[in-house]
Amino acid sequence: MHIYQLLLVGSIILMLMLIILVGMINQKKQIHYAVMGIAISLLLWNTSVLAQISFPTTPWILIVSEKGYFAGIIFVSLAVLLTGLIFSQIRIQLSWKYALLLIIPMISLIVLLTNAHHHMFYTTFSLIPSQQDFGFFYKIHTVYSYLSVGIGLLFIMSFAVKNYGFFSRQAFLIFFALMIALVADSFSTFHIFNWSAAVENVIFSVTVIIFILAIKKYNFLSVVPIALQTAVDLISDVFVVFSEEFEIIDFNKSFDMNWDGVERRAGIGQVIKRNCQSFDEEQFYELVNGAAWKQTKEDFEIERILMGNTKYYMSEITPIIVKGQHVGTIMLIKDITEQKNNLEEVIRLNEKLQSLATKDWLTQAYNRYYFDERLEQAIEQLQYSQVHGTEEKNFSSGLGLIMFDIDYFKIYNDLNGHQAGDELLQSMVEMVKTEISSDDVLCRYGGEEFAVICAHTSIDNLIITAENIRYLVEQYEFKHQETQPSGTLTVSVGVAYCDIPACKGSDLIHEADQNLYKAKNSGKNRVVV
Repeated sequence: MHIYQLLLVGSIILMLMLIILVGMINQKKQIHYAVMGIAISLLLWNTSVLAQISFPTTPWILIVSEKGYFAGIIFVSLAVLLTGLIFSQIRIQLSWKYALLLIIPMISLIVLLTNAHHHMFYTTFSLIPSQQDFGFFYKIHTVYSYLSVGIGLLFIMSFAVKNYGFFSRQAFLIFFALMIALVADSFSTFHIFNWSAAVENVIFSVTVIIFILAIKKYNFLSVVPIALQTAVDLISDVFVVFSEEFEIIDFNKSFDMNWDGVERRAGIGQVIKRNCQSFDEEQFYELVNGAAWKQTKEDFEIERILMGNTKYYMSEITPIIVKGQHVGTIMLIKDITEQKNNLEEVIRLNEKLQSLATKDWLTQAYNRYYFDERLEQAIEQLQYSQVHGTEEKNFSSGLGLIMFDIDYFKIYNDLNGHQAGDELLQSMVEMVKTEISSDDVLCRYGGEEFAVICAHTSIDNLIITAENIRYLVEQYEFKHQETQPSGTLTVSVGVAYCDIPACKGSDLIHEADQNLYKAKNSGKNRVVV
């Protein structure tokens, strides 16, 4: 007798632990309440058996515990059925068809409470099954109970068969726990073993232990039913499922083996941040919540420093929506480092091709092709602004062209060699770039002749720029300049300007070239406008 009491007290403690464990979960869902129903029903059943054993001579306790004994049995089967339904579907939409499930349990409860008047539930009560004498309605209740438990187990088992990942381990464990309870109860109901109800209750405590194990080890009750095929573990891309609270529920081997800190219940944001220092957690949470609200997929890029090298990942988050409710998120992380590097190489090559197409290979000034293109664009802009009046009042809106040529360049080449001549052209370009504005375009027009397109300028500013170029060259100490006829290296400059809509590129080039010719023939080292 004392051994039974101790075992029942242990069972009751385990059931209280399960109730407390589930009760401590924040934001409870339907599955939590269903498991709580199982635990409370078993607690009522065990407590009633303990009261029967402990107080055999107290009439009112015996009467109350009899009712409690059967009440626990009545509702535990319904709780098992609802647990199976919710486990396989995440949540069920409560409606009249589910209310029908309550009809038999409620009738059974009414018959139980009024049993003293009709004995349709039982005639003789005993903790030994063979000594019990039941009424006809108890048989109806028994059929209903076994059907409920059987259907609940069927839902859990079918879910486990269809899924092969972490979730199936949960399902098989819960199925096994409930099967133990079902077999133990059937042994008593059909008098296979004529043991005391206390033994049956102790066996049921094993079910509770497995439930606690499932909650603690396999994160049961935070499950999101995703069909995780065996292939998920074979793919090289990362696959991870996390809950509404951003806690990791399941993942594949790629995530586990290649990322640090991966474990169930860990925060997904913290895990990614641990591996990717530049990762923005807050922005990630907003993106996930936004995707859930819009019920759409979202992509974002992650950078990760790994062994001194930068790895690039494209992440795709897909909200899991069940019956209009967001219950979790799937995230795929694909390594795009190779594609990213290839793209950067393509961009670099395109930039190089663009440079080769538009710039002079020797001096890196723009070439003649680019000069013609930009001059036409500048003229079109001038014509548009003059006709449509888009220029601000008092804003200089003319177009200027400066053409300059190195004086006695042939002599410099002949005396110092072509390599020195090439170096002179390169130095000339670098020096002139420091004098013109960022909007001006410096081009190598041909040989030792250069042109500068100056858009949105006035005639006064144009002349100042041209004179500054001439003066800068004259004052600069070039290599071998002492071999020049004048003892220094100089340039001659021709300038043309236009501020009317009828301006033509060919006229502007012709005028600037003629003025350059005049500067050459009137003593060199001068500007002619």
